[in-house]
Amino acid sequence: MSWVRFGTGATVAAIGGLMARYAIQRERLERSWLTRVDERLSDIGEVDHVSILPLVERLSPRDGLLGEPGVSYLIRADDTTVLFDLGLNSGPRGRSTLTFNGDALGADLRSLDAVVLSHNHGDHVGGMASMMRRTFRLTPDHLEPVGLPAYVPVEMRHERAETLVTTEPRVIAPGMAVLPPLPRMLFWAGPVMEQALVINVRDFGLVLVSGCGHPGIERMLAASERVLDVPVKAVVGGLHLPVHAFGTPLVPQAVFGSPHWPWKLIGEQDVHDTIEALRERGPHIVALSGHDSTPWTYGAMERAFGDGYRTLRVGEELEIPGSS
Repeated sequence: MSWVRFGTGATVAAIGGLMARYAIQRERLERSWLTRVDERLSDIGEVDHVSILPLVERLSPRDGLLGEPGVSYLIRADDTTVLFDLGLNSGPRGRSTLTFNGDALGADLRSLDAVVLSHNHGDHVGGMASMMRRTFRLTPDHLEPVGLPAYVPVEMRHERAETLVTTEPRVIAPGMAVLPPLPRMLFWAGPVMEQALVINVRDFGLVLVSGCGHPGIERMLAASERVLDVPVKAVVGGLHLPVHAFGTPLVPQAVFGSPHWPWKLIGEQDVHDTIEALRERGPHIVALSGHDSTPWTYGAMERAFGDGYRTLRVGEELEIPGSS
């Protein structure tokens, strides 16, 4: 039975190595994030209208649209059209869910002004193969135009798009900017760098768009406040709160996407802390992705924010008008 003892010893050593890596890198990352938001943007401009159309989400409200455990939002801000994240890139008969839903909803993905990727996880960059190769794709076929600007949080490559690595706050269009990627240490998955998109709507304030929210909403809001002297009035997207995930499809997100020690799951207190961080800023709109949060979380958010809350679903467009 020596092989059993060897296997047990190897498993214990592997877990011990993970615990040491987690402790060391978490401490380092916790100290480093403030240096990433030293730069300020004095004026990113304003837009008069923003619409956010979920093309990929876990929840789909009707037949003819596909649900998928990933995220992709088509964002129109006045004359600028940006695709935020690309989903998991699964779909029927070799098509991606992104292009399937895009066609069903009349979204022209060939006329984008830019792509913004929140972080290099498979459900945001077009699949696990893309994540491993540090690239991204909208569809198995070439759809994106040559030279399309793609704002990425880490070094990535693409054979057609122009990849632009975010290292500091950056205006990408009138009234639109990406915040510097913020770090978070996940126990099983390791370190992740995630950036958010912000849009400044005239006489409304900032709309903050999040992919997974791995850095935590408190840190993301603090980064926005340090970079821009404009209040955040809408938070849209993933906040990674798969509370009471057992019995739901979100067990992988609860386990592998957790920033805690493995014996401490993401729980109700994490949701309460998120709600308090949001309440301190007084947003008018909180729109939560279902790709990484559970129905328990939807209910808590709805109770906290009432008519200002919505759960994001494929094809249900969120519109935020400014003064005009």
